[in-house]
Amino acid sequence: MTTKGKKNQERQHKNYKTYFIFLGFTAFLWFSLQFSKNYSQEVSFMINYDQLQNQKVIKPTSDHEIKMVLNGSGLQLLKYTFFNHTIDVDTRKANNINENHAFFTGKKMHNVLKSSLGYDGEVSHVFKDTLHIYYDVFEDKKIPLKINSSINYVSGYTSIKGITSEQKEILVTGPKSILDTLNFVVTEELILTDIKADYKGFLSLSKNKLPKNLMFEKKEIPVTLIVDKLTEGEFKVPITLLNVPKSLRVQLFPKEVGIVFSVTLKDYSKLTALDFNVSANMINVKPNTSSLLLKLDKVPSFVYNARLMEKEVQYVVIK
Repeated sequence: MTTKGKKNQERQHKNYKTYFIFLGFTAFLWFSLQFSKNYSQEVSFMINYDQLQNQKVIKPTSDHEIKMVLNGSGLQLLKYTFFNHTIDVDTRKANNINENHAFFTGKKMHNVLKSSLGYDGEVSHVFKDTLHIYYDVFEDKKIPLKINSSINYVSGYTSIKGITSEQKEILVTGPKSILDTLNFVVTEELILTDIKADYKGFLSLSKNKLPKNLMFEKKEIPVTLIVDKLTEGEFKVPITLLNVPKSLRVQLFPKEVGIVFSVTLKDYSKLTALDFNVSANMINVKPNTSSLLLKLDKVPSFVYNARLMEKEVQYVVIK
């Protein structure tokens, strides 16, 4: 490159540098001018109530948001455009109606908000005339536990008691108004498949649908499953005939029906045929038939899979 070309390049570089310096200075003057002007800006603030008395909490029904119009320079208002709009309000300065309700209103509310805001400009308007604060108290309460489980047993096995826990209740700490609505606390779901042996373990508490400000004495509870082996049994049970017209004599053939069932080995000796009841109802007689449907009316609670060996019984009318 020639000496003349180098001089032209240096001159051009100086011109760009001068241009950008001038542009930056002009932009600085423009922004300074804009930020020095006064503006009005509507801003919404979330309210955080602090300095609460011991064991007190704020109810959700309290006023938690306030909208204000702020007057000030662009520089003063800048932080309320880009930053978190939350203010802390000292509850000790509120007017108390009773131990559960307090409020701010009028000029006092205006001054407390401005002081909490730490704003040097003017708060020209507040969109509420009163801020209501409703208190709740923390307390301890024992809440019944409910175990959520889904258990699939190997054929020939079951559990008489199902999944159980020595701990029937759990101590919960939280707002009284919330604790009063809790009928029970549920565990996370326990899923077991192909079970044929006893099980012991721990289950966590399910907190997904519970308020976040609750505290529990334990995070999990012990659970136990006692598994019983089943055996099959069979009895011949007399059939009870119901609703026989007074003018008729009816004879059943046969008079007994077989019942097949499953029961644990330890409970088998407790059973007799009299623990079951089977009936046939004359009201259900179909025209031109000589049979009646059988119904298994009574089965002991500790018997499983009870079923009739015959679904119908024959009958004749004796004249």
